[in-house]
Order: sequence, then C-alpha cells, then structure tokens
Amino acid sequence: MEISTQNKRGGRKGRILVYDDDRLLLEVLVTMLRREGYQLTGTHSEQEAMALARAQHFDLAVVDLGRQRSKGYDLVGVISATSPETPIVAMSAYPAQEVVRFARERAQAFLEKPFSLAELVDAVRCILAQGQRAWETMRADSSAAPRVRVAAVGS
Repeated sequence: MEISTQNKRGGRKGRILVYDDDRLLLEVLVTMLRREGYQLTGTHSEQEAMALARAQHFDLAVVDLGRQRSKGYDLVGVISATSPETPIVAMSAYPAQEVVRFARERAQAFLEKPFSLAELVDAVRCILAQGQRAWETMRADSSAAPRVRVAAVGS
C-alpha cells in the first residue's frame, strides 16, 4: 500500500519517501509531513520502498529500522547505492548498539521511538535546509552529522 500525496501549497518543498512497517504510524508520519508542505510517498512494504527508491528521486528518506538486520537495512542500502546524495533519517524502537551504530554510519539523523512529531519535523527541516554541500561535509566528517535524540548505548 503506497501513500502518495502532493504538496497542497503549490511549491516544491521536498520529496520524501517514508517507510515504516507499522501502518498506523506510517499514516501519522505522512500526514504530519504533508501538513508541513512536503511531497510524500509512504509505504509499509520494504520491497515496495526499495522499488520506489530505485525508480524515483527523493530529496530525503525516513526509514524505520527493525530489531534485526532485515527491516529497513536493505532499503538504506538501496538508497545509498542508487541515490547516494539522498539523506536518510533513521528511526527505531530498538536502540541496540548495532542499530545505533548502523544509523550513525548510514543516516544523517536517528530518532529513537517514541519520538515527538516535532522532533521528526525538525530533523527533516534541518537536513533539507543544509543542502548538498553541507551534507557532503557531514559525510566527510561523520562526527559532525546532526543527531536527534540518539539512543544511549550501554557497554
């Protein structure tokens, strides 16, 4: 099930792909970001999200990472391979060390669930406002990448 919405304000604020296997949360995220003026394509199917990422250009992707290297991880790989300039906001309810490490290495922001919708909107705005040059600088110096409430990781 793909949820696709257009920007009602007429301008192109940014095209965003949202993947979350939780259909209710997906609808909330898509609705909130649409209200902010973004063009959204959302899906609860990782396979569909990967096909969309291969076929279309997105200015940003919001990706749910599951507990194990299955849900969301392959999608991040596809986005990185087919559109390396597309920044990623990773989110997860499982802040295990490997999930957080993966997000730090592959995403520009990581949101630990539960998070507020304002935190997501702030992360999206910040990343899209920084533009390509800032994004490339962040990738070169991963310690400078912005983080939104990164989960505490025990030793």
